[in-house]
Amino acid sequence: MSVFWVPGLVHCVQSFDAAHCPDPAPTGYEGALVYAGGSSATHAWTAAEIARAAGVVKWLLPVWVPTPGTDDPVTAGRDFVAWLKAHNVPTSTEAGHQVHLLWDLETGTEPDAAWADQACRVTTKAGWYNLIYGSLSVIFQQPVRNGYFVADPTGQPHMYEHQDVKATQYAFNVKVRGGVIDQSLVSVELANQMWRA
Repeated sequence: MSVFWVPGLVHCVQSFDAAHCPDPAPTGYEGALVYAGGSSATHAWTAAEIARAAGVVKWLLPVWVPTPGTDDPVTAGRDFVAWLKAHNVPTSTEAGHQVHLLWDLETGTEPDAAWADQACRVTTKAGWYNLIYGSLSVIFQQPVRNGYFVADPTGQPHMYEHQDVKATQYAFNVKVRGGVIDQSLVSVELANQMWRA
């Protein structure tokens, strides 16, 4: 297991994400972000891609990539819930602990807190906790909801120091056998509140 201690004594694990899950999936990571869909998603992972990632990590984090300002937020929330149910992602009640999902809002109108409020209300009511992903230029203009997943591509593993940050994507376009990935550090607290592979 790759374990990192970052400033502030945050216990973290490594995670990866990719528009297309590499084949083979990269090893040495504890978690993976699963691109579920959304109008601005480059590619929604197939069942085979999800299985490939689940074969090498402990935790999965479903990600929805909508287009705020264009998409209807309630419809986006319902579509995400339908995907979660179709893929047997347990609700927090079913799992007996918080289960998180991630909204990638770096598309369309951002920040659009009112749009995100409506979309997150749908997934919260259905039983999941909401994280917001974004770059430093906009993410903290979004209400915190259940935490921030910050893009800060310094190329060095770190956790961005800001209240309520639970994960930091620190490297983009890293070549691995079978594809290209982004790398993140995820707090162990959040990892234990993700979908178990």
